[in-house]
Amino acid sequence: MKSKSCIVIIFLSAVILLSGSFLPVSAKGTNQEASELMKQAEEAFKANDLEKASKLMLEAIKKEPDNAVFRYVFAQILTRLEDYLQAKENFEIVARSRPSTEKGEEYNQKLKDYKKKVKNLQEKFNQKGEEKFNTYLKNQDSKQRLKLAVTLFQAFRLNPTLRYKNYEELKQAMKIYEEALQSSLQGKDWNKEPMLQLAFLYESSNLKDKAAEVYMRALDYIADSNEEFIITHKFDYLNRSSKDKLLDTIEAGEFTQKDLEELIGSQTEKLGTEEKEKIDSMITEARDKLENATTQEEREEVLEEIKKNLLEKQKRGELPGQEKLNEKLKKEGKTMEDYMKEKGF
Repeated sequence: MKSKSCIVIIFLSAVILLSGSFLPVSAKGTNQEASELMKQAEEAFKANDLEKASKLMLEAIKKEPDNAVFRYVFAQILTRLEDYLQAKENFEIVARSRPSTEKGEEYNQKLKDYKKKVKNLQEKFNQKGEEKFNTYLKNQDSKQRLKLAVTLFQAFRLNPTLRYKNYEELKQAMKIYEEALQSSLQGKDWNKEPMLQLAFLYESSNLKDKAAEVYMRALDYIADSNEEFIITHKFDYLNRSSKDKLLDTIEAGEFTQKDLEELIGSQTEKLGTEEKEKIDSMITEARDKLENATTQEEREEVLEEIKKNLLEKQKRGELPGQEKLNEKLKKEGKTMEDYMKEKGF
């Protein structure tokens, strides 16, 4: 049952947990169980018992799975515990969450602040993903193929850019998972974590039907309300439009200069300092506008501005690597507008 907790108290509790400072928590007007769990989590955090604090926050989340404030605090603790994959899962939900009229203005303001912080944390996850990918490269001749595939999954999960730059490795990891999970794929048993990892690889490879099939089946094996929410969230996100996903990626700080370079076909060109600064400025401006957008219409306007900017640059011949992009478009019989639409613009 969803908590009707006083949002102010929840916010204070979140601040307590992150700072370690003491603030009195009143139970007045709150869900008593959620309030008590937050107070216990605070005490565990102050005592530097991160494992206990993590377990208590998870129990709070089970009482209100769609509370992005809870999930942000939980993810911060998981990061401290160096559980980067679970932390990424929860930070991602925060980044993709939308304002809620039911939860109130203060919740929405806190969500806005936390989404900004999630964006700024992405670089740390990118670095961890690079470390995993380098581990794979050093051991790619190993006969432990499943271990290599899991390392690749971790790298791609933590660092989105790696997925696009290493598509052959992505397909290789997917094939290894499929071979190892034949029994689960045939419906004879269920291996929860490996199957959900395979679903992620399917989704990253744009095999939406296969990913959806795994997520739907996973719902038959859920253990609690948190698992149900996470899997449902994955399924719902899978069916979002390319435009919505691109907006989420930009806002979450996962869309980088390299992504934009690849998008406009300039990844093979050596960009000058001025060109790099222009690209960075374009991405930063889009993120800032998305952070302040309160409606879907305002979010889409940001994307339209980026599209308009790129189309104007293309017409003026100002896109880095434009000759190669023009050759590609001519060969495929497409206009720049067609190309941008395919990319989610």
